[in-house]
Amino acid sequence: LMVAFALVTALVLNRKILGRGFFRGVFFYPVLLSPVVVALIWKWVLQREGVLNAVLAGAGASPIGWLSDSSWAFFWCVFVSIWAHMGFYTLILLAGLQAIPADLYEAAEMDGASPWRRFSRITLPLLMPNLIVVLVLGLIRAVQIFDEVFVLTGGGPGSATTFIVQFIYQTGFAEAIHQYGLAAAASLVLALSLLVLTVLQLRLTRKSLAGGRGRDDG
Repeated sequence: LMVAFALVTALVLNRKILGRGFFRGVFFYPVLLSPVVVALIWKWVLQREGVLNAVLAGAGASPIGWLSDSSWAFFWCVFVSIWAHMGFYTLILLAGLQAIPADLYEAAEMDGASPWRRFSRITLPLLMPNLIVVLVLGLIRAVQIFDEVFVLTGGGPGSATTFIVQFIYQTGFAEAIHQYGLAAAASLVLALSLLVLTVLQLRLTRKSLAGGRGRDDG
């Protein structure tokens, strides 16, 4: 999901639009903030007496427990994490887009290629190394999510937003009875998952780069 949002945003910001530099700064700004600061800002917005419920009240609607309802809490934890880090992935994809030679698009346009054909035959293949990096980094970030969840919900309500790092923290340190063995086992699973994702990223990147060199030689 984050990769799709980042790709669409990068494609838009790569166009010559009014205020392009300003919008690039706006999208990248959350990356400069601490995840805890980002989560605190959104908690202020989403709390029972927060900004979002104030807007709903002004429209005559009843306030919603955005962080106390399990389905909404999960959604907002994912949303805040995406919002906080999407600018970084957008920047990676934007750098890849700007590295694509403009004459390729000009030649394709002269040959009568449609916008979709130019995107599928030029943009996607040449952007694939960047997409792989963003995909794997996004997966690693999703596995490691903790700060936003800890501040927003603390893993609740119930266990609705208890991701693996939150589970390790609660099991090994936060609960009255510390289950160090279970926390250590979960930590090992997390470490192995990250190792697999890292190896996958390296192999896919090498394969993509080798394919690009093969097309250039051809």
